[in-house]
Amino acid sequence: MKKLLLLSILFISLSTMAQNEKVETPKIAVKMEIGQTISLQGVSLTFIDVIEDSRCPKYTNCIWAGRAVVLVEVEVNGKKEQKKIYLGETRNNEPTSKTLYSKDGYFIEVVALNPYPEDGKEKAPYTLLVCESI
Repeated sequence: MKKLLLLSILFISLSTMAQNEKVETPKIAVKMEIGQTISLQGVSLTFIDVIEDSRCPKYTNCIWAGRAVVLVEVEVNGKKEQKKIYLGETRNNEPTSKTLYSKDGYFIEVVALNPYPEDGKEKAPYTLLVCESI
């Protein structure tokens, strides 16, 4: 009986300790279509265009993985700035950051450009996924 009680206490204490781990809050992405403007925490974002999409289609072998380059207009306090975001491979001197806006630990970043190319499929209209982090 003492062994059973000791094992029960040990099991409860170990399971309680495992619950102290911090879990990262999942990021929620906002979908934007070309020409669409959204506002996040006073920052207006407009998905202007896809400048380049040379990403290697799914299920194919390519020498270069390719990339997509998108143009987004960021407006804060009446000041507008257009930013190019490179998704995938970058060349020398091209930025690798996907951050559209950052201030005091608050970030707005590009997550993905959809749809991802597929051989033999008609391409759907582009959508850009952005998310905010605190």
